[in-house]
Amino acid sequence: MKPIVLLAPSEEKASGGHTGKLSETTAQKWVREQLVELVVHGGPDACSRAFMVKGEALDKARKEALALRHPVPLMAALERYQGVAFGALDAASLPKRAWKQVFILSNLLGLVRGDEMVPPYKLKMSGIPRLKAHWRLHLKPLLAAIPKGQLWELLPGEHADVLKGWERPRHSLDIVSEGGKAISHFSKLYRGRVARWILEHGQGEPSKVMRSKIEGCRWERLEENSSGGKMLRLVVLSGVGA
Repeated sequence: MKPIVLLAPSEEKASGGHTGKLSETTAQKWVREQLVELVVHGGPDACSRAFMVKGEALDKARKEALALRHPVPLMAALERYQGVAFGALDAASLPKRAWKQVFILSNLLGLVRGDEMVPPYKLKMSGIPRLKAHWRLHLKPLLAAIPKGQLWELLPGEHADVLKGWERPRHSLDIVSEGGKAISHFSKLYRGRVARWILEHGQGEPSKVMRSKIEGCRWERLEENSSGGKMLRLVVLSGVGA
């Protein structure tokens, strides 16, 4: 069975795409309608808190949200999401069949596969009241539909928290400096590099992943995690961005 990689969305998103109708479930429709309601009636301050941007970036986010009421530009998730982790993943150089092994926790759409269509949007998990609780409830059938295989949960804390209570065993990373300090700012880069190796080599078995060579890093140890899988500790070497 092919390995599966679970990633968080990125703030940076490509613009453009082919205009079409956004296909959505009832759960996705609720989020979209709440987002549009916020933009129409919430005022500048509420929108600024929801998007965590100001000025021209805020104007763009508001326009994108309002556009969700109509046919919108659509693009495959692994083309739409940009940012550090997706730059390291470099999905464009992977076979398109590997895109089906990537799932992204989207604040707007819940869970999307790498080859599924995504519109341009901006939304923080804290941007809409009860959004995290909403996805905790409605992600269950989507998570259950993820194919079998070694599953790697390569998520930061905020998105990993949404999966609490999910019983499927899954593997994780602990990314630290040589001094043992947790790395946060640059962790996206290394999650992307590990995801790249897993997909490129078709290997999701933790003991095999631990034998991989990840640029700027070394593996330290493998142990049990709280999700019924393994946790691999990845040490970022001194002199490398951390």
